[in-house]
Amino acid sequence: MRRRLVLAAAATGLASIARAQSPLPRIAYLSGRSAATDTHLLDAFLDGLKSTGFVDGQNVTVDVRWADGRYGEMPRLATEVVATKPDLIVAVGGNPVGIAVKAATKTIPILFGAGADPTKIGLVENLNRPDGNLTGMTLWANELDAKRLDLLHDMLPAARSVAVLMNPLNPGYEELLPRTRETADALGLHLELLTASTSSEIERAFRSLSAGKVDALAVGADAFLINLRARILALTSERRLPAIFPAREFAVEGGLASYGTRWADMYRILGTYAGRLLKGAKVVELPVQRPATYELVINLQTAKSLGLELPPIILSRADELIE
Repeated sequence: MRRRLVLAAAATGLASIARAQSPLPRIAYLSGRSAATDTHLLDAFLDGLKSTGFVDGQNVTVDVRWADGRYGEMPRLATEVVATKPDLIVAVGGNPVGIAVKAATKTIPILFGAGADPTKIGLVENLNRPDGNLTGMTLWANELDAKRLDLLHDMLPAARSVAVLMNPLNPGYEELLPRTRETADALGLHLELLTASTSSEIERAFRSLSAGKVDALAVGADAFLINLRARILALTSERRLPAIFPAREFAVEGGLASYGTRWADMYRILGTYAGRLLKGAKVVELPVQRPATYELVINLQTAKSLGLELPPIILSRADELIE
């Protein structure tokens, strides 16, 4: 009996040593945005990860770092994350995050979240069979800027002048601006371009909109602008300016309308990809995911407060009406 107890104790000790010598796999989660705006997306990622059998703090460690919109510091932040030698890096919350992390490592698997076409901003060469150490998802948000302008025209057919707020430092800006101008011309709209890449520039852009200068506003899909959505919504409300936004969170929080995909669904898919990579899947086996559906969300309370009667046809096209 004593010998069995000694052997059992020895086995327990060896198991403890083995656990100490075999730490949990570790995921570094780097977001360009902030906890104030994106905690729900982190939760969606963790839900997807859990669906593959990995639970943070139990059999995997997820180290979360928020850049709080400091995109100019992204190369330094990416280098710091790579130096911690995680098993996997999740680079989300803006095109610059994935670009910076890709430049920082050629060996650690990277899951990116991009708003633009990943092939056009240099993340991968092939969406179906990603090369190198990167795969992930694209929200295709940048590609919808022109579509949002078109929807805004349908909502406000009497509008003749529309402002568009864009970030000139967005990797897709040079390509998107001509397309946006072409759409405005086709709709017979005068386009007032507003650009901002800092908080003070956002304030300055809205100050430039004197009363009656424009009839409506379209906000471009950009991580920096999305990170400051609370302030943008406040400025839009102060000026009683009808606006359409790139993410449903804007409409839920008081914006007139939004058009895009459900970001939480895409982050959940990214979580499942993380679990599959930890289980041994290869990057090349995981095609870059693209949204299957897009949704138009309209906030009827905001429309009422603005004194707007939206056309029945646009209301019938809405996927969600917020009463």
